[in-house]
Amino acid sequence: MSGRDGEVASIGSGGIERADIILLAIPLAFCAVYTAASLLARGYTLPVAGGSLAAGVLVVDGLFVNPPGEA
Repeated sequence: MSGRDGEVASIGSGGIERADIILLAIPLAFCAVYTAASLLARGYTLPVAGGSLAAGVLVVDGLFVNPPGEA
C-alpha cells in the first residue's frame, strides 16, 4: 500500500479532480444532446428529455457511483 488510500484522485499537476470534470460535463452533455435532438425532431419535448437524461446520468455517476471525497 502506498498510504494514499484516503486521497481524492486528481488529474495532472493543476489538481483538477473528477468532480470538477463532471461539473463541466453536465451542461456540455445537455447542450450536445439537445442540439442533436433539435436537428432530428420538431418541438422541444424530445430534445429537453434527451438532454436531461444525459445530464442525469452524469449526476448519478458523480453522486452515487463515484462520489467526491472529503475536502
